[in-house]
Amino acid sequence: MKITKFSWAHTGANVLLAFALAALTGCISFGGNAVVPMPTAVTDAQPSRPLTAKEISNKALEAEKHRKLKTEAGIVYSFQRNIVIDELDGKKKRHKTRTFLSYSDHRDPVLLLYDGKKPTPEQVEKERKEIHKHQIKIMGKGDSANDPDQQGDANLMVRNIEKHRDKFIPHLIGTETVNDRPAYILQFLHDPEKPFKETMANEVLKHVLIKIWIDQEEFQMAKAEVVLANPLYIIGGLAATVNSFKLTAYQKRLTPEIWADHRVTSRIEGRVLWTPHIISFSSESTDFKPVPKDD
Repeated sequence: MKITKFSWAHTGANVLLAFALAALTGCISFGGNAVVPMPTAVTDAQPSRPLTAKEISNKALEAEKHRKLKTEAGIVYSFQRNIVIDELDGKKKRHKTRTFLSYSDHRDPVLLLYDGKKPTPEQVEKERKEIHKHQIKIMGKGDSANDPDQQGDANLMVRNIEKHRDKFIPHLIGTETVNDRPAYILQFLHDPEKPFKETMANEVLKHVLIKIWIDQEEFQMAKAEVVLANPLYIIGGLAATVNSFKLTAYQKRLTPEIWADHRVTSRIEGRVLWTPHIISFSSESTDFKPVPKDD
């Protein structure tokens, strides 16, 4: 499932919490100060009145609404998503691969391969439940199975942004080129006056550096980066420690209005009690094709 610039941050916090609390829940602390706004970089070429961070963020929401309209009009792409997960749990190593047929309109992806083999019906159902569980973590549990927040559809991204955007304060920190296209770099800080329901997620977000690269012409998310700025300790590090976490995501431009997940990587290192844990994740999408309107 595609993740927006705001839910990357929430997802990152949930990943950190899930890892750190795998063995024991307790008081958390960090090995450093909370993240603060980064200094704004000076650029040579700027318009007479540069856009503010809030204006760029608003334009990104409008761009996503245009994508929704194009998708509802029948412009949808399919692509193959190849996922590799390597886990180190003490001395135990696990290597997992999944291949999905995914879609730019956020419908449920189709599991094609499970560890390189054709999946069984049980494996298909297991992955489907994992995808929906992840979606509920981002959007919240709907009142019923037909609630929009439990559906993957053309409006998912807009709902997602509108649900979380007021919980983050954007700061324009510079510009950079991503895939040969100029982009604004926004840093997002969690607004402590608008907390998430998960108390510990709010604490984690104080120590997470969130940067989003927004295309200067089409205001789509070109790149996202979420980094744990300080080590996270559970009960002073006696129960568990998260030493590092980094997630980087790139999107691919398919049309001016439709961009899709291209490459995603993440790595988390830490330990639970005395057992070291490392999880590396990578996802690469290929073979982008327009979907016939009658599909």
